[in-house]
Amino acid sequence: MQETKFAVSVHLMTALAYNSGKLMSSEELSKSLCTNPSFVRKLVVSLSNAGLVHSHRGKSGGVQLSKLPAEISLSDIYSAISERNIIELPQKEPYLGCPVSKSMGFIMEAVSNRMETSIVNSLSQINLSEILKQIN
Repeated sequence: MQETKFAVSVHLMTALAYNSGKLMSSEELSKSLCTNPSFVRKLVVSLSNAGLVHSHRGKSGGVQLSKLPAEISLSDIYSAISERNIIELPQKEPYLGCPVSKSMGFIMEAVSNRMETSIVNSLSQINLSEILKQIN
């Protein structure tokens, strides 16, 4: 199954940037994201823990960015919500009678780490204000 948390989180952060200065509720955000408010709240927790958003509780509460859009890179968002590397490695013991089987875990871990580093480096060059400029 493809992971959508990153794309949804960028959407959420862009909605907050677009509505700068306004506290947005999880219900409002869920309408823009076409998802349920509980999923939005889970993302907000991760984004809040990373210092990207402030969450205010209560009836008149909501969420807002904690930094300017130009100060938030897509790698910041990715790091806040990412739970694992892009390639999930099998968690099996290798067949010790096979040199390929014994080596593949280390080889694929290195490939996965290189991919992850490349992704993070690429995303660090795009900030939220660039995404916001593309909104019609």
